[in-house]
Amino acid sequence: MAISKQVFVTCNPSDPNLVTNLMWLDVRNNEVKKEGPEKSRLSTLVLGSDGKLALVFSEVEENDSGNYTCQATYAGSQTIKKSVYIQTYRTVTWEDAPKEQYPELGKDFKVRCRVTGKPAPRVEWKINDNFVKNDERFIVETDGLLIRNVQRTDDGIYTCRAFVLDTGELSERQIKVEVHIPPSFENPTSETKEVVDGESASVSCKATGKPDPTYKWIKGSSRADLSMSSDRFAVNDKTGDLTITKVTHEDNGDFICFALNAAGRAEKIVRFTVVIKPQVMDVKNVSFVAGETAILTCKATGNPLPAITFRKFTSPNRMIAGLQPNEDRIIVNQKEDFEKGQSIGTLTIKKLERKDDGLYACIAKNKGGEATKNGHITVEFRPSFENSPMKEAWSWDRRPVNITCVAESIPNATITWKLNNRDIEKDPNFRKFGHGPQSTLLVTPSDRKFYGHYKCVGRNLHGEAEHTIELKEAKVPSEVAQAKIEVITATTITFSFVSPNDHGGRPIKAYVVQYKKDRETWQESLNKTWPRDSPYILEGLEPQVQYFFRFAALNDVGLSSWGANQQHIMPKRSSPEEPIILNKPIPPHDYVISPFGDRYELRWKKPADNGEYIDSYMIKYCVVNRINNAWEETDRGCEKLELKSTELTSTIINNLASDSFYKVEIWAHNIIGFSTPGQLFLQTARDNYYTGQQSSSTSTGTPLKINFIVLVLAFFFLL
Repeated sequence: MAISKQVFVTCNPSDPNLVTNLMWLDVRNNEVKKEGPEKSRLSTLVLGSDGKLALVFSEVEENDSGNYTCQATYAGSQTIKKSVYIQTYRTVTWEDAPKEQYPELGKDFKVRCRVTGKPAPRVEWKINDNFVKNDERFIVETDGLLIRNVQRTDDGIYTCRAFVLDTGELSERQIKVEVHIPPSFENPTSETKEVVDGESASVSCKATGKPDPTYKWIKGSSRADLSMSSDRFAVNDKTGDLTITKVTHEDNGDFICFALNAAGRAEKIVRFTVVIKPQVMDVKNVSFVAGETAILTCKATGNPLPAITFRKFTSPNRMIAGLQPNEDRIIVNQKEDFEKGQSIGTLTIKKLERKDDGLYACIAKNKGGEATKNGHITVEFRPSFENSPMKEAWSWDRRPVNITCVAESIPNATITWKLNNRDIEKDPNFRKFGHGPQSTLLVTPSDRKFYGHYKCVGRNLHGEAEHTIELKEAKVPSEVAQAKIEVITATTITFSFVSPNDHGGRPIKAYVVQYKKDRETWQESLNKTWPRDSPYILEGLEPQVQYFFRFAALNDVGLSSWGANQQHIMPKRSSPEEPIILNKPIPPHDYVISPFGDRYELRWKKPADNGEYIDSYMIKYCVVNRINNAWEETDRGCEKLELKSTELTSTIINNLASDSFYKVEIWAHNIIGFSTPGQLFLQTARDNYYTGQQSSSTSTGTPLKINFIVLVLAFFFLL
């Protein structure tokens, strides 16, 4: 019987009616009591109505082995007995055989499988359904399977089989064996990582192992677990990432990463070098006298100590260390004060010049970035009037005049005035505004003694300088030297002038003509004034009339005397002058280009009518060819367009052929006849395609509106 089991054995008389006192005797021949309210491990129990008596073992124990006797009285007098030998045994029991076991790579490991039983069971092993035989690596022992020098390939399902030949009992246990590998780093040596003060930084710690390792970071100096030490640190125990927000200089030093799994742990040191951004501590403004040597000093901190250079604000380029390639007066040097943790940069400028004055940026730079602070070099110098523009001044008729000078200097100059070497600072005839660096002297020349040389004297602690301004008396110009007739028509004269020999000290502003007819007095004459450099055209004259002319020049002071007298008889009435076409070719072409393929806007200047009103214009346009840079008419004929208007100065020529050359001529007509023609050559665009090009005198903003008006007027006058 199996130990620990509940078992019963029955005693069954063949003729229950003849049997009395049926009982069971234990191994000591003691009667086994019937099952009662008090539980007993050994009892008897009547089964059914046929007289069977069962010997019940509520839990078999090992010492229950022995002879048990069923005894009864037969026929009232005869004792009958039947004995049975009960042998107890213990079933196979798995005492120490975990279903999952984890050997470590490279070490000896016993796959535990300790079994007990009675009789004692035998044990055999299978790996992945293959029976194990003892060899150098696999040794079957009573309490397990010893594996020497565990390999990665030893992963698998191990079967521990226990069997008892006497009882035929067979039992198996499958054990999952997974080889564990301690964590290891591909590069276990320490590494250095630079992080920037005030910024965020992250570092990764990656190890291999089986099972996958988890990670922990500690600070080397304090051994504090960073996952719990501060909100600034965040550790991902799955990936090994360490993130630091707002790095401080205290983070300088060693951080240790631990990779851990069931097989062991590994560690790696990461040395953080905190890069501290540069900070420029001090740049003092300095002043030096021109010609001296100036030194501008700049101090900056940072880790690593920053490199220092300079840049003048007026230059886009930074200076280099040492002598500057384009300016051998300027030197940049640097030294490090490791005790104070400072870099000290110096900008040295020899033989200081005025142009060296200004702001200079001190620039400190390291791996963390750069910082800038400005310093000023002031170049002190004696007064200078190089940029004082006034060299002369003019006055007339006691007209007040301001005489101004500007003294450039550092420090500012004090200005005094002299007239013809006489000190006039306290003279009540002059009013002075400003004592420097700018000063203005108000002069009212009541007589000629106020004209002359005024000296502006500027002084500062480095010296003095003078600037002379001559006050001159302006006069009216001398007479016009010569007046020439350039163009004469029946009603107009175009003049040109040879300017007066003496402008009177002021520029000529205009020319004036006074003219009269024969037998008229100069009191009856008419005047015409032209601004200088304008067309000097006198209009409204009468044909075949004799006129007398005299001329004068005008400046700020007044009008010159009349001069350059001449007389002319106007030509008789005639046909108009040639119309001047305003459309001009754009070089290198000698023809204009129409922006359209089928039309062109012709514009002209109204010519002189030579005594009779212009009553119409005639326009003729012909297709021409350009051969060897010469124009030749074709047999395609010409078209004419008559415009009966006295005021028109533009029109649209329509129905032109695209991509063609045309010769265009225009005549002005009055009652006497036609003028000589104005002429141009033009090329139309291809396929009525708008080229966007204009002739040199055609605007881009108004042609459409003007064209519309011209078309309406042209149509109206042609009716």
